[in-house]
Amino acid sequence: MNSIIVGTVGHVDHGKTCLIKALTGTDTDRLKEEKKRGITIELGFAEMCDGCGRQIGIIDVPGHERFIRNMLAGIGGIDLVLLVVAADEGVMPQTVEHFEIISMLGISQGIIVITKADLVDKEWLTLVQQDIRDMVAGTFLEGADEITVSAHTGQNIEQLKQMIWSMIENCRNRKSDPSLMRLPIDRVFTIGGFGTVVTGTLFEGAVSVGDEIMIYPAEKPAKIRNLQVHGNMVDQAFAGQRTAINLMNVKKEELGRGAVLAAKGTLMPSMMLDVELTMFADSARTVENGSRLHLYVGSSEVICKVVLLDRERLEKGQSGFAQLRLEEAVAVKKEDRFIVRFYSPVESIGGGIVLDPNPRKHKRFQSTVIEALLIRKEAGGTKLLAQALKEESKRGITIKDLTVKLGWTKAEIHMSIQILQKEGIVLKLTDNWFIHKDYFEEVTIKAENILDKYHKEYPISYGMAKEEFRKKLATALYLPERISTEPLVEQLVGKCKIKEADNTIAHAAFTIEYTEAQIQIKERIIERYLSFGYEVFEVDEVIASEKDKVLAKQIVTALIIEGQLEKMTYPYLIHRDCWEKALDILQKHIQKEGQITLGEYRDLLNTSRKYAMMILDAMDTRKVTRKTGDVRVLA
Repeated sequence: MNSIIVGTVGHVDHGKTCLIKALTGTDTDRLKEEKKRGITIELGFAEMCDGCGRQIGIIDVPGHERFIRNMLAGIGGIDLVLLVVAADEGVMPQTVEHFEIISMLGISQGIIVITKADLVDKEWLTLVQQDIRDMVAGTFLEGADEITVSAHTGQNIEQLKQMIWSMIENCRNRKSDPSLMRLPIDRVFTIGGFGTVVTGTLFEGAVSVGDEIMIYPAEKPAKIRNLQVHGNMVDQAFAGQRTAINLMNVKKEELGRGAVLAAKGTLMPSMMLDVELTMFADSARTVENGSRLHLYVGSSEVICKVVLLDRERLEKGQSGFAQLRLEEAVAVKKEDRFIVRFYSPVESIGGGIVLDPNPRKHKRFQSTVIEALLIRKEAGGTKLLAQALKEESKRGITIKDLTVKLGWTKAEIHMSIQILQKEGIVLKLTDNWFIHKDYFEEVTIKAENILDKYHKEYPISYGMAKEEFRKKLATALYLPERISTEPLVEQLVGKCKIKEADNTIAHAAFTIEYTEAQIQIKERIIERYLSFGYEVFEVDEVIASEKDKVLAKQIVTALIIEGQLEKMTYPYLIHRDCWEKALDILQKHIQKEGQITLGEYRDLLNTSRKYAMMILDAMDTRKVTRKTGDVRVLA
């Protein structure tokens, strides 16, 4: 069975704690101050069993307005809500506030529970019921199951239990992959002999004794010593369970509400969040651009500045895109829900959903930013991944980065990438680096511009030195130093956007068009090399008589790429015809005699020992021959 968390919400002194005790037998008010004052201050927890091995966790949240912050720390993991209203008082201020909060947090199932039924008559009860129905009209609780109970007399308590058990089968299924393990901490304490213990609702994933996890946003590593679920020692806990975790080598002072335990590498501390912000329908406040608010997300509470991206202000009932710039780092995921409260006086005014947990800083009213946020809000699956790649390709986003940004598993990322590759939307550069097709078009334009400029300056050069091209491309794309341009160059060559020859890079459409004067220089250089035969001279000696030596050297490079000149050890070159004759002589001799000496080869070429040695060394380099002692054989 899927693990489920049930939460109670409602006005102070409306009987939430007594209701939980009647359902579970557990008094969730554990503090002396709570006993003394008769109100819930901190979060309380209990379990309910059905006798058939099924268990659910129940959270008792504070109802008093002074303890709303405590209520918000524990309500984020709730699957099913019990909206508690006392029959003798009806709907009260915190009833409305709590209901607005749970509606904003995306909780979609609930039961309306009217407590203290033994204190009122039928006529009064009817008025209270109508008041509640008016409040929930048009919301997820419109038409919800409703029950009248009394914790004092036991009226309808068993019926309420059955209603809860029947509804939990339809609650959301949480992801249980251990790589997604995440637990926002809502309590920290120590136990003698064990050390530091934290509690919270396991939002997603699974965790086992001995696991090495990370504490965010501090990014402090930790190890699980012991686990408890509903007070029982277990080896493994699963998503949706109220879990107590005993941590090794972590001091209580190093933790606090707002910290998150998660699988390593799955979260990233952030000082900014891109969100859709929605005001409560009856909020008396207006949020202006630049307003400071209290942000509650997970179990965190931080001050933030609101940058409205698509409007000047938000009034009651309105929604808009915003970037929240935080005064302290948080660690959250896309689609996490949050609540905001007015800075002063502190009162709940709205909330929303996280669209990007690690965004770049945005300027306001940018159409590209708004379009991207619309996709993040409305799209899912491959469209969402495509958008993330479109935004982050230029920064070399990795598979690991994508799991953090989207909150997906690696398997989910790879599966979606394969679909996008087939559709031609995503290109693979390496096993860990994928880019969006739009970014590749940008890379192509930058590369072609670099080469067009080069070809204009050096019209008879077959191309720019590859290393120089890579550096210029990296600069043009503002690539971080950690990112190599080699995969991009390979992709450009593979897609025939550019061409590579002899360690140079050229525009795919580039061809050398010699002028009449350049043709004359070219022919003179060829004639000189033909006249040298097997005597190999340096390039500078060959072009010494040319007036424009820079141009002449470029022509030599072009002749090498065209294959008319062969390299020995640069700057020593030989004409292709002479090289092929030297190769033919060598191979025929070795095929006949089985080997050849330097002296024999010198005599066959009728040249000096120096030039014969240079040609033989080139043969060795090209794996034509292999030196064995003082002779050479065919390789």
